[in-house]
Amino acid sequence: MTARTRILIVDDERYVRDSLAEVLASEGYACTTADSMAEALESFGPSGAQVVVTDLKMPGGDGIELLAALRRAGSTVPVVMMTGVGTIRDAIAAIRAGAYDFLQKPVDSEQLSIVLRRAVEHEELVTEVRSLRDHARSASAHREIVGSSAAMARVRELIEQVAATDATVLVTGESGTGKELVAEHIHRRSPRASRPLVRVNCAAIPATLFESEFFGHRRGAFSGAVGDRVGRFAEAGGGTLVLDEIGTLPPEMQAKLLRVLENGEYQVVGESRTRVADARILALTNEVIAERVQRGEFRADLYYRLNVFPIAMPPLRSHKEDIGEIVAVVLRHIQGRRGSGAKLTERLDTDALDVLTSYDWPGNVRELRNVIERAAIVAGSRPIDAGLLRALLEPALSVPGGPSLDDCHLRRNLDALEKQLIQRALERCENRKKDASALLGIDARNLGYYLRKHGLSDSGPKG
Repeated sequence: MTARTRILIVDDERYVRDSLAEVLASEGYACTTADSMAEALESFGPSGAQVVVTDLKMPGGDGIELLAALRRAGSTVPVVMMTGVGTIRDAIAAIRAGAYDFLQKPVDSEQLSIVLRRAVEHEELVTEVRSLRDHARSASAHREIVGSSAAMARVRELIEQVAATDATVLVTGESGTGKELVAEHIHRRSPRASRPLVRVNCAAIPATLFESEFFGHRRGAFSGAVGDRVGRFAEAGGGTLVLDEIGTLPPEMQAKLLRVLENGEYQVVGESRTRVADARILALTNEVIAERVQRGEFRADLYYRLNVFPIAMPPLRSHKEDIGEIVAVVLRHIQGRRGSGAKLTERLDTDALDVLTSYDWPGNVRELRNVIERAAIVAGSRPIDAGLLRALLEPALSVPGGPSLDDCHLRRNLDALEKQLIQRALERCENRKKDASALLGIDARNLGYYLRKHGLSDSGPKG
């Protein structure tokens, strides 16, 4: 550690301040001392402290009040609390207030040095993550929940209801419906918005690395642990932890996660002491967890712990009236990304929207966004027309409106197939109803029934 690492020591007892400063100075730290909360706040800016070490109990403002004042001033500097009469309750209160760590007096100099080194490393990581997050936030500022339908209005209402709380939220829905977007919006509207939003893909974590990934580890804790690692709970400290694909967790990992969710405590691998978790949990899944519980594949107690406030994202096929709005936002974003480069279309031909709404979008909004981006590139400055969209959609499911690969409902899929065959026949016969009937192998008088059944236009040539 070099003299560039600056420590502010705050304690109302002079011998404590001076002894700590002397020990830390011998280890290469640059120390500034203060005897009260007021003096600490006055000297904090000029000292350029990278870590604050403060007594918990002080006259004129205790350590937690000092921490709160630093946070109100916009500082994220790690704060280490000390106390000579501490209890577990004091430790939990300090950690929940945002303290980095909690030490008992008389402070062991070796332990303090280790805590300070980790605090500085942690703050460097947090600063880097914050920078990357700010960049990502600016790049994804367009990511709004779009749609005026009743279904999407309900989703926004639920987000507003739960965002200001610390309740655990379980967001369910098919792949591509926007579950990650819901998690972002909850975080951005919560009191934790200024703190980290950390995502974990549960499906990508091997069972053997679960504790290391979530809780962190110390160098040498196991074979291959060549350095310290900050766990996801610590990384999300004071913020939000998003558990994506929570339904894929194996049973042994479910038990370990349940323990920390129930008592708010965990241990870093390689450490004997207990840490307090301070992260709001948002769980996402495209699985029907209740069915997995019934099959014994998911713990019922973990399910109930996660399902405090459920939000179900509707599939796009259930609110197709929003497709026009979604497409408009996607096109504006595509053009915005191009800047002053080649001009891409921001318009659909009249018939193009009919093609989009006749398709069931098994990949939901994600699939729609990808199709529109491809169409915009191909169309260039021309409006996106129905023919182009049909050409792009046909490889996916043969024709627009085809059955969904994710949907095994027989009647829905037969109806979708019936509709697509009628559309194809009309297109091949240039809307000549008699010829289309012959191609379909039905009586011409019955074609009108099928057109009305599937909401298809009955205009155009009749012959």
